[in-house]
Amino acid sequence: MAQYQMLLFHKIKRYLSAPAYTVNSNYHTVALALAVAVYLILAVLQPFGISEGASIKYVYLLGFAVITYVGSVIPTAIMYRVYKSEVEEGRFSKGKSIALYFLSVLLIMIGNFLYFCYLSKNTPLLPVLWAAIWQTLIISVLVFGVCLAFDNVRLQREIERVRLINERLSQKISSPKPTLQIQSDKNTDLQIDTECLLYIESDKNYCRITTANGTSVLRSTLTTLENQLKPCGHVIRCHRAFLVNLLCVEGILGSASSGYKLKIKEHDSTVPVSRTYIGDVLGYFEE
Repeated sequence: MAQYQMLLFHKIKRYLSAPAYTVNSNYHTVALALAVAVYLILAVLQPFGISEGASIKYVYLLGFAVITYVGSVIPTAIMYRVYKSEVEEGRFSKGKSIALYFLSVLLIMIGNFLYFCYLSKNTPLLPVLWAAIWQTLIISVLVFGVCLAFDNVRLQREIERVRLINERLSQKISSPKPTLQIQSDKNTDLQIDTECLLYIESDKNYCRITTANGTSVLRSTLTTLENQLKPCGHVIRCHRAFLVNLLCVEGILGSASSGYKLKIKEHDSTVPVSRTYIGDVLGYFEE
């Protein structure tokens, strides 16, 4: 029994520490969509039992939509700022995502309670508190279920996209690649043969440029090199700290839950792909 409990504990821990599938940095738009969804649900179900006339009732329901928006935005903004690097690199865990969801629900629940107290000044506090708790939970579960279903559909589509891309990459024939010239922040020129360029990694104020022939270091920011290499079209940012030559990629490893990595052709290295840039990477291979 103890062994089974330990195994279950490790599975739960591994699940919670895995990267969250969906981490949307444009959380204001997501919060607005949730607010609209909540307003429509309330307009149809009217669970809070507001007894005013039909026209003013729908105006009152806007208050609950505003509470939903604010209650979603504030915790998300705080969490994304505290864990900024994890969000940018796609390492924001499922555990933190679940904690963020419950924190938002709690904040919305408190807001609903206070707002309903304002609308029903003569109603005893205990019934109002109970109504705010169970009705907010019901709507939250409903919205969460819909979001989960959409995420699952997106996940399955992404898995299929990666599978098809890997099939294409296994049959792809290499083509000649041009020589590029880049310039550091100190105006030092460096010739890069994209036949040999594999990836570029940021290291504070320097960049490590890895080619099939070895590694060189250039004093420059990754953004500076990204802008110079952008015209070639196949050297793109795949991570906060990495640029990769997609012509040298032979496969996509990993998964949406564990994180994707790009397998470099005829090389032992893999390059991480954050959730922020996975769409750009998949889109390139689908062209």
